[in-house]
Amino acid sequence: MNFNNLDLNLLVVFDSIFDEGSITKASEKLNLSQSAVSNALNRLRYTMKDDLFFRSGDRMQPTPAALEFVGPIKKALELKQQLDLWDKG
Repeated sequence: MNFNNLDLNLLVVFDSIFDEGSITKASEKLNLSQSAVSNALNRLRYTMKDDLFFRSGDRMQPTPAALEFVGPIKKALELKQQLDLWDKG
């Protein structure tokens, strides 16, 4: 897995789907279309070589790999937010 060219926006989509449990709710939270979120998830699935989420009833459930990735992804997004605030300061 090569993370050198990973689009950080894909991590934002992952985080939103994880938190919301729904592509529809994640798209509303991110102010994106459902198809944009779905396409981003497909790009991330290809990059991570895992499905990451699967439909169970009316929710998107994380795969075991997604559960491993969620902690580092949340930390990376938090660090980026801190750096953005620092850059503005």
